[in-house]
Amino acid sequence: MNNKVFIITGSQGSGKTTFLDKLIKHLKAEGVSVGGFIAHGFWNNNERSGFELENIQTGEKIILCQTNPAKGWQKFRRFYFNPEGFAFGNKVLDPANLGKTDFIAIDEVGPFELENRGWAQAIKLLLHNIDKPMIWVVRKSLIKEILSHFSINDFTILDIDIAGKEVDRLVFILSKEIKG
Repeated sequence: MNNKVFIITGSQGSGKTTFLDKLIKHLKAEGVSVGGFIAHGFWNNNERSGFELENIQTGEKIILCQTNPAKGWQKFRRFYFNPEGFAFGNKVLDPANLGKTDFIAIDEVGPFELENRGWAQAIKLLLHNIDKPMIWVVRKSLIKEILSHFSINDFTILDIDIAGKEVDRLVFILSKEIKG
């Protein structure tokens, strides 16, 4: 398969997830069926303290990670990851659950996937079994590694830092490209 992958990137706190959320709402308003998930950050004392995954199709949510330790959760850097959060995300990305969608969003693809953990296996299944455009949120420092790791040749990079105040126009342009 030759899936087109759109990559949203930018510096930490630049609005990557906000951009993705805005794009998804715009696409849905245009009648495009979107699957996948968004990882909404949550804060405590002006510091990011975790992320909650939201299934785009159903609105169902689960805590993916948090800074507070929890029994059975895996520590990675400063966060503790919920194994049920990974199971939830992988279920959302199961090709059987995305068959009727026009477009797939994954927020985010990063260090776990480069170690063949997290969403790595689900992404590989999607790339080999579903021919649909996808949009991934990827840190700037990992773009080349992610593209190489998943053998992505057909991609467009959208740098939120560069887009600045042009976000609404970029959402419109990207929406047109996704819809074909």
